[in-house]
Amino acid sequence: MRTRICLYILLLTPLLVYWQTVFHDYGMRSDYSHLRAATAEPGRLVKFYASEGRPLYGAMLETSYAVTSEVSRLKWLRLCSLLLLTLLGLVLWRQLYQSGWNEVQSAGIGLGVLLLPSAQVLASWASGWAQALTLLLAMAGFSAVETEIERGGLKRFVALAGGAMIYAAASLIAPANVLFALVPLAGVLVVRTGREMMTDRSWVLLHLGVLVAGLLGGWIFSQGLLSSGDFLEAGRLLRLETNPFTKLGWFLANPLPNALALFALNDDFHARAIIYWGSVALVLAILYFAYRKVTAKGDEGVKRRWRYCLIALPLLVIGITVVAADRASTYRVLFAVCGLVLVLVAFAFRILVLGEKPRPWLHYPLLALIWGALAYAAHFNSFRLLAEPQGREWDIVRNEVLRANFNQKLRVHLITPGVEDRSTKRIYGDEFGSLSSSDPQVATEMFKAAVRERFGSRPPRESTYPITAGPTAPASGESDLVIDLRRLKSYRE
Repeated sequence: MRTRICLYILLLTPLLVYWQTVFHDYGMRSDYSHLRAATAEPGRLVKFYASEGRPLYGAMLETSYAVTSEVSRLKWLRLCSLLLLTLLGLVLWRQLYQSGWNEVQSAGIGLGVLLLPSAQVLASWASGWAQALTLLLAMAGFSAVETEIERGGLKRFVALAGGAMIYAAASLIAPANVLFALVPLAGVLVVRTGREMMTDRSWVLLHLGVLVAGLLGGWIFSQGLLSSGDFLEAGRLLRLETNPFTKLGWFLANPLPNALALFALNDDFHARAIIYWGSVALVLAILYFAYRKVTAKGDEGVKRRWRYCLIALPLLVIGITVVAADRASTYRVLFAVCGLVLVLVAFAFRILVLGEKPRPWLHYPLLALIWGALAYAAHFNSFRLLAEPQGREWDIVRNEVLRANFNQKLRVHLITPGVEDRSTKRIYGDEFGSLSSSDPQVATEMFKAAVRERFGSRPPRESTYPITAGPTAPASGESDLVIDLRRLKSYRE
């Protein structure tokens, strides 16, 4: 009965949380250009993302957007993202439960991963399905190694080689998400009993060695593609960092606090800074006091495992991050780090509050209260800060296109909004509460997408409706149709 309840919760909660977001009619900023490139410029997405070391990602996006073809059908890609994320939660739950976690606690971690801000973004972004697939591949790579790691001979060699190949393939889609393998690694490590054939040190080093080998193999393959001459230059993901110390400072000041805050969003205007930094302080306090309680018991094995999780694994993440020249602190690239923090906080919470044998009258109501609040927050963030504001921008442009007369030459100008014209009170980076049409190129692609949806397979030639876009209104008589996207602020007011 308990297994069924956990299964139903993991299956139904993501659907209830993200259903409204998934089936809302909208697109994110990159969706519009991807839709056009997939149909009008075959091969462009593959070449662009291959230059960044993600050739499989480009191929997946080009295929899926070509099939989708319209903004109104992007919901099916978002649904695919949601189903893949749900499967990720189920796989993580079973992996942790089989490794020694309590069944309810392991299900709670799986559900928590599905409610992270990173998961909220992937479920809301049509291109997120490929990144969600990378997370599943990272889990598959870890499971492939873990299944045979305690054995010797040919079986272990095949498992290690298979795991490295899975990691390498995943790195050609979304390299940052391959590090999600550290989440089950930490989850299994903290509950190891010490009676296993391999020592903790050997076990950790072998897992990390396979992970690094897979990432290195994917990087070498990408370099080989660049050397073929088909791509002009390497994107930021393939370049090495030239200022590692400044990069380290950037990581400690931006991505790390976002990960430590877990479910609290980092507002660009610091409107709720007390909640954000309070969450960071609470997480650090939980980890600190749990470590103190563990060290007080004098169990060297447990203390050693905690040091691996609190020092060695974060150092690996920092090292890989510092080496790459990319400096993105958006939630969609922080899935692995946030998941690692979540596992450690869950184990620390078990040590501090629940104990080895938690009391049912305290255990289940407490978990239900926590996950219920987090589910509501995930629904609010994904719909109110992602789907709804993006849908408002799309509605303004699409409604103007539906009313426009294309029987004669139509000069179009889109007045792009600034941050002050946003429709939401809160905003973070280029994700939660952000504007897509503030970029003139995105606004232009949005108009073209609306034209394609109106006329189907036989839209008017682009030369019959020349488009300009910018933050200022055109001079009198220069445009036949002016779309003022600055009126988005009326929703906020």
